[in-house]
Amino acid sequence: MLNSGLKKSLVIGKYTFKEIIGSKILYNTLFLGMALLLVTYVAFSFTYGEPSRVALDFGMGCLALSSVGIAIFIGVGILSKEIDNRTVYMIVSRPVPRFSFILGKFLGLSLVLILNIIILSLITLSLFFLIGGTFSPLIFWTIVFIIIESLVVLCLVGTLSIVTTQTMSVLYTIMLYILGHSIDTAMTTNFVKNRPEIQALLDGYHFVLPAFYKFNIKSFLLYENNLSLAYLGSTFSYGLFYIIFLILVSIYIFEKKNLD
Repeated sequence: MLNSGLKKSLVIGKYTFKEIIGSKILYNTLFLGMALLLVTYVAFSFTYGEPSRVALDFGMGCLALSSVGIAIFIGVGILSKEIDNRTVYMIVSRPVPRFSFILGKFLGLSLVLILNIIILSLITLSLFFLIGGTFSPLIFWTIVFIIIESLVVLCLVGTLSIVTTQTMSVLYTIMLYILGHSIDTAMTTNFVKNRPEIQALLDGYHFVLPAFYKFNIKSFLLYENNLSLAYLGSTFSYGLFYIIFLILVSIYIFEKKNLD
């Protein structure tokens, strides 16, 4: 039963991937990549010092933000579009388990997202190496964490879109994304340090909501060029765990959802 359900998930993921690729989203990605390339070029052209570092800093920052934007864009309609077109009723009325449908949709969307990030990364790095930048293993890890972060955002907005409207799921996702990046800074302020109850509340945040700041290693890439394998491994595992957790939550909610 489980093996059959996983095979059906792969089929749904395959058709989801083909459907989105067929919508010419890659053309939009290429246009976005060209715009990113142009803006990065302008940024380092007006900067003195180390143009390659400026290009890498600006390029990776734009890459991270654009990848999150793409994740929200393709993830918000993970179920609502299927309900509007009534295709979900035809799918689940057949011998297709609901978990297969959700898992397949997430799989297909994740492949599209990863492909988009790879394209944008190649465009960003082409300029960096063209102006004399040198390769560092942290460049690879930075891109990996951008992928992980974007997948968490994808799963988060997808999960929220099952229980609320598209507009609200986008707003909640953006709010949690900003909060997840700022919580680390907030915990270092004297206001929080002098209030143990608030510090305990923020510590508890890490056990429930995504701490996106963990995936931001750009400062280490630009200035220290070194980061322990223990941190890289634990952060990668954290992101992977959160992705699986959100997918399981989505499956549970969809199993209980009344589609009548």
